[in-house]
Formats: sequence, structure tokens, C-alpha cells
Amino acid sequence: MLSFLPDRMSEELLALLLLLVSSAVTSFLATIAVRHVADRIGAQDYPGDRRSHEKITARLGGLAIIFGFGFPLLLLTGNSHAAELASKNISYLCAVLAAGSIVVGLGVYDDVVGADAPRKFAAQTAAAIILVSFGFHFGSISIAGYNLNLGFIGSLASIVWIVGVINAMNFIDGIDSLATVVALTVAITFAVIAFIRRDAFSLVMMTALAGSLIGFYPWNRPPAKIFMGDTGSLFIGLLLAAISIARPSKSPVALIIGGPMLALAVPVIDTLIVMKQRFGGPATPLLERIGRMFNADRKHIHHILVERFGSIGKTIVSIWLITVLFAVSAVMTVVDSLKPYGYGIGIVGLLAMLLLRYTSARKVPQDEGAALASGTTPHPPLDKLGAPSPRDAGRGKK
Repeated sequence: MLSFLPDRMSEELLALLLLLVSSAVTSFLATIAVRHVADRIGAQDYPGDRRSHEKITARLGGLAIIFGFGFPLLLLTGNSHAAELASKNISYLCAVLAAGSIVVGLGVYDDVVGADAPRKFAAQTAAAIILVSFGFHFGSISIAGYNLNLGFIGSLASIVWIVGVINAMNFIDGIDSLATVVALTVAITFAVIAFIRRDAFSLVMMTALAGSLIGFYPWNRPPAKIFMGDTGSLFIGLLLAAISIARPSKSPVALIIGGPMLALAVPVIDTLIVMKQRFGGPATPLLERIGRMFNADRKHIHHILVERFGSIGKTIVSIWLITVLFAVSAVMTVVDSLKPYGYGIGIVGLLAMLLLRYTSARKVPQDEGAALASGTTPHPPLDKLGAPSPRDAGRGKK
């Protein structure tokens, strides 16, 4: 499967289409079951001072996304060509399974019980180390056409990148379906880049993820009937981070601002801006400043746009359009003849994002219970890495 030979292209595209459809159907049906289970065990978000949704809403939707992603892939291995592909990428598959198990376990625990910052950071770092150990890492840095081997520094940069992307996707999960729409756009972008690079492993992974997100979207669109929760956002972030630095055909990955990294620009840049704003607040001791970087507030771009537009729909469309600009830029930068144009579009996307964020922006209230449009945040717009989850209040726990 996926030999990319012209005489087999139609067969391979058909296989990818079947994978996309089966992942979507599996995710859609699995969401029904997960929603029922979440209601039965009390894994729900309740309306309250720190929540803007008006109805009790199930969490753990990420489990349906994961099942929609993984189950069709398991069935696909029954095909001899697919089994051959899996055998050639067994180390990558083992790394994704091992690291994915850690973040999924963390996500479920956080959605049901609540996890504090040290536990989250430790689990995310462990997952990142596993991925790097199995080959998901930067091998060099590209400067003016010259490659400089990074060695151990490349591994450290890769760990920081993976943990950063995991949390960036987690943070952007602040209003109904936003994380789903952004992740779907990025997954499709990665699939296109994988096709251009003849990277069959990444192409299959991203096709399955895209299909699963498509199946989950009808349940997650505003007003959401179920939230993906940390279970979904952490897993999606891990997978996107891994594929963004995967090495097709075991070739080294250069640390450059382009390609898949550009597709993740919206959540990553937004997270960096918010972290900088928090660190640069009132003059306090260094440790307090660092701790403040992970405190809850309403400074993310989706909070600002919902406050400005008074509409979840307009906010999602605005952020999605910027994501599309970066996605087009990412695809173009992997084609040598289109690379200058790709970076140009990326600059346009960056300017558009900054204009949306800062132009005529009204002061965002600190009160997280401030009224938003119907069907907004699935849980408090917390920066989930740093603040202990306040879900106990939502479940009426003492």
C-alpha cells in the first residue's frame, strides 16, 4: 500500500478514502457510546460561575476521537501492503502507542478527577522523551542553506517543541469545536505535505485523524453536546507534534521555521503571546512570574474575539481562516519553487492574526464567568498545564 507508483495511484487513493470514511463513521458512532458512559459515571461539566454553557455537558469525547483514529488503522493492518508499511515504521508506531498511552491516561484522569501542574508536566515530558528516543526529533538546524548538526541540543529542542504543541492544542480548546476545526485543518495540511514528501506513514496517520475529527465534529459544534476534554486535546497535540517532526524515509529533520511547523502557528503563537503577557505583568519574584505564566485568564485569542464579536461562530470562522493561511503557507514552503511565496503567505497570516488580536480590542474582563454567547467554553478557559483543574466545583464536590 502507498507505494506512490503511477499505476497504483488510484488504488492507494481509494484506500485512503476508505480509511477517511471509516474513521469518520467509527468516531461518530463511538461518540454516542462515550457520551452515554460519561453521563453514567458523572464525567460532565456543569454550568457555574466559571463555565458559560447552560446545560450539563458530557466530557471524554476525546476517547471517541482516539477510537475513531485507532480502530480503522488496526483493521487496515489486515491488508498485506498495509502490514508491510507498518513493519517498515514499527519504531514510529511503538513510539506513538507508548507516548499516546501516557497522554491519554493523563487526559482521562484530568477529565474525571483533575490533575495538577507537576503531574501534567511530568507526564507530557515523559511522552515527549519517548517520541524523541524513537526518532521524532530535529537532526540539524538550517541557516542560509547550510545545515548544522544539533546532536543533544536537537533532542532537547524536540522535547520542548512536543510539550509546547501538546499544551498549545490543549489551550486552544476554549470554545465549542474550535480545537476540532483547527486540528482538522492542520491534519489535512500534514496529509498534503506527507503526500508531497512521499511519507506514507504520516499520510496514513493524518488521514485517520482527519476522518476521526470529521466524525466527532457534529457532536462538538456549537452548542456542543459533548466536549473532547483533555483526553482529546492532549492526544491530538501529541500526534500533531510527532508528525510535524517525523522523518520521512529516516532522513534527518532540519530545525527550520517552515513546512509542518507553520501549520501549527495559530495555537503556538497564541500560547507564546499569552505566556509573555503573563510573565511581563506586575514586578514580582522570578518564581512568581513563572508560576503566573500558567494561571487562568481570558487572554487567548478566542476569548478576545468572542468578547469583541459576541459570537462563537464569527470567532471560529476568523481563527479558522487564519489557520488556513498558515496551512497554505506550510504546504508551499515544502516545494522549493514555491517557498518564497509560502513564507509571504505566512507573513500575511501572522499580520492578520496580530491585527485580529490587537486592533480595536476591548479590555477582556478577568471574571471567567462573564457572559459569552450560547455554547461556548467546554470548561473554564484555563491554561490547563499550570492551574489545578477547578472541575471539582463543577461536579459539586466538597
